[in-house]
Amino acid sequence: MSHRRAQTPLDPAADAALLLRRIGFGTLALVLPIASLVSRRAAVVLAPIGVVLLVIAALIEDPRGFGATLKRSLLSLPGMILIGLAGWAALSLVWSPFTASATEKAGNLVLAVVLGFCGNAALPERMRASNLNLAALGTGIAGAFALALIVIAALRHADTDAGVERGISVILIMAWPALAWLLSRERGLSAVGLALVVGLLALTRFEDGEAVAMICGAVAFGAVSADRETASSIIAAIIAGLMLIAPLLPFLAMPIISSFPQGSGDFAQSLAIWADVVSREPFRLVTGHGLDTVLRGRMIGALPQPAPTTLLFETWYELGVVGAAAASSCLYFAIRAAGRMPGALAAGGVAAFTTAFALSALGFATLQPWWLMTLTAVVLMFGAIARGQYRTDRPVAPLPLKPAGTSRPKAGTNA
Repeated sequence: MSHRRAQTPLDPAADAALLLRRIGFGTLALVLPIASLVSRRAAVVLAPIGVVLLVIAALIEDPRGFGATLKRSLLSLPGMILIGLAGWAALSLVWSPFTASATEKAGNLVLAVVLGFCGNAALPERMRASNLNLAALGTGIAGAFALALIVIAALRHADTDAGVERGISVILIMAWPALAWLLSRERGLSAVGLALVVGLLALTRFEDGEAVAMICGAVAFGAVSADRETASSIIAAIIAGLMLIAPLLPFLAMPIISSFPQGSGDFAQSLAIWADVVSREPFRLVTGHGLDTVLRGRMIGALPQPAPTTLLFETWYELGVVGAAAASSCLYFAIRAAGRMPGALAAGGVAAFTTAFALSALGFATLQPWWLMTLTAVVLMFGAIARGQYRTDRPVAPLPLKPAGTSRPKAGTNA
């Protein structure tokens, strides 16, 4: 008498959750980097869509687990500091002279924080490798496409389109989770190919500082790979420390810059304006001037045009010591958490934070909506990849569980 194999009953809800999760993660990892090359608002639109799909999948599959994870994240110390930073930014609308534009900026910051919390809580305990492969696939396709567009523009003796340049920025920062995933799966050849494409793209953006930022990220990647605990601690302390002592930087750097032959350049003027702002209004360093006062101040003449555009200056000028201390703590906890991720993810996570901070410190896309959404997607990709690093080898069965009648092989015989 033959025995039929028991079939797993169909579960439409579970299948729908798996499909929605795949589409949601694919939107973040596959569609976003490619679409960023053709649309300047791709990240602003696609990141919320991807997170919403992940949340719906989690609510279908395990609503209690989603709620518990979200609550645990919100009540953690880093979570409360991040909420405090967003709350302080929103509170600064009270004394910001540009309430309308500042409200939009605060809304974008709060939206990015909400998407980060909800997206992280919506990730399953174990992420499928088939989903995570989309990270490398999306970044690789987008990188190759971007190189082709650059070559075509060069052959036509035309400048690269501004939308393509912005898309390249997205690809560069999203390359770190993709490389970390490939290395964690020991796909060295694929990782080398992706690194080559990303390196060539970075060289095309040398004037805007992105190549320098990627070099900083590569140095951090190598340092964490060599000594995870020590390197991640030092990098976290350096980045958090720079955020805290930012008002002192112009006074420390001006004597050094003035000793160079071209010490009277734009950089020296920016440092001089920074030092003058600190000296003229020291008490405003406590509360700041309110959100969006750097950009609007330069437009109406309240700040000189050579005023710094770096994140360090903007954070202190707009949010004061409260915002700077909260941002410094968030960066420290985030980098330390990245350094504790398994395998190559630690090096990739610290490198991503280092690259993003270097870009912002060099004045690139500080708190612009598309950049905030891109960083949110990168954080969620790292979270998903970390949950895909589960054990795949079968454990060795203990001796009492071996079938009866078997014995150990004698010495000198083949097992």
